[in-house]
Amino acid sequence: MLPHVFLLFLCFHLSFCQVSLTLHTSQEELVEKKCLAKKYTHLSCNKVFCQPWQKCIEGTCICKLPYQCPKNGTAVCATNRRNFPTYCQLKSLECLRPGTKFLNNGTCTAEGKFSVSLKYGSTDSEGIVEVKLVDQDKTMFICKSSWTMREANVACLDLGFQQGADTQRRFQSSNLSINATECLHVHCRGLETSLSECTFTKRRTVGYQDLADVVCYTQKADSPTDDSFQCVNGKYISQTEACNGVNDCGDQSDELCCKACRGKSFHCKSGVCIPSQYRCNGEVDCITGEDEVGCEGFASVAPERRRIKSLLPTISCGVKNRMHVRRKRVVGGKPAKLDIFKGLHKVYDILEFCCIILK
Repeated sequence: MLPHVFLLFLCFHLSFCQVSLTLHTSQEELVEKKCLAKKYTHLSCNKVFCQPWQKCIEGTCICKLPYQCPKNGTAVCATNRRNFPTYCQLKSLECLRPGTKFLNNGTCTAEGKFSVSLKYGSTDSEGIVEVKLVDQDKTMFICKSSWTMREANVACLDLGFQQGADTQRRFQSSNLSINATECLHVHCRGLETSLSECTFTKRRTVGYQDLADVVCYTQKADSPTDDSFQCVNGKYISQTEACNGVNDCGDQSDELCCKACRGKSFHCKSGVCIPSQYRCNGEVDCITGEDEVGCEGFASVAPERRRIKSLLPTISCGVKNRMHVRRKRVVGGKPAKLDIFKGLHKVYDILEFCCIILK
């Protein structure tokens, strides 16, 4: 008995092995209460990486200014018909001014428009998901085979439901006559603000049973129960959906305070659960980097995403080596006399100028 307890202790605290937990594991066993009290979200850089258009200040991801993003890359178009040199610059502006969103890659066109809507629902918060892509004239439904909580949260956020999709309720559809022969396979990472940022691929479909549906989370959702988990954004999900590697909350708060993870999801030493497919994918997702340790090979990362992330600032530890550099004086110059009061006056002028800029 004692050897098993000792091994379990090592698994939790040294993370040299992964503990697979069932759906019936209680929240008390799985979630660290002291950590929950700190209300970590996807903007908490003590737990997760900031996006390339953000920077970490005192434990919180805040918006960069657009000029702090790379200037060279793939041009993109925003919903306000403005062109941006890179996706990072557009997202930086959206971070500062949420009304501006991504529309499409490339330059803007007069007729380009993206839209998402819900069809055949009894309310505006539920239905079968339909989109119109920028480069297409007609609307198309989303395929059910590719539809997960990641895509559902993004779709609801795009429609104005700030807490994403409802994890407890399902759209009830029956005997719908939909003459659709094709649908769109969609893939999102889960933190996009619009479905237009996700990737789409056409697929064949048979009937409405192959089409994706969603119920967006509203304040009129079912009352919380004893086995509910409260997200930082106020949304309630089932306890069984916490620490499963899926961002059910929409703000990732259900995956950031975990002693271990359910199912096949990967447990980071920082207490974060990530999807199993993020392990050995060539991109570090755990802030401590262990999801990419011991990997023989990895899948290719999107070139634009890899290029942007390569330009993120890196941490330099320790004291830098100081080398003596010979000072040179312009020929014909005059040796300056040291005037401490004049020097201080110049410093005050610079500080006053900086204060004006900051104001």
